[in-house]
Amino acid sequence: MQLQKIKDEDSFKKDDTNGAVISVDNRSLKAYKEKRKQNLVMKNEINNIKKHHTQISYDIINIKQELTEVKELLTDFLSLQKGR
Repeated sequence: MQLQKIKDEDSFKKDDTNGAVISVDNRSLKAYKEKRKQNLVMKNEINNIKKHHTQISYDIINIKQELTEVKELLTDFLSLQKGR
């Protein structure tokens, strides 16, 4: 495979065997890989936040149910106290 320079274009070269235009800009490739890595880290952080949010929602639902039970027990207890 022999690459030829393209006129007025330093970032790309042309493959003589098949006519393909190939990027030879290593800085852009490095920047792309770094951006992709950052995106993966961000997606992992978002997934962790979603899991944490789900757990907090579950805990809130349980607390509401337990408070309802406590309220019912207190209501029953107070009704019994009034009946004495």
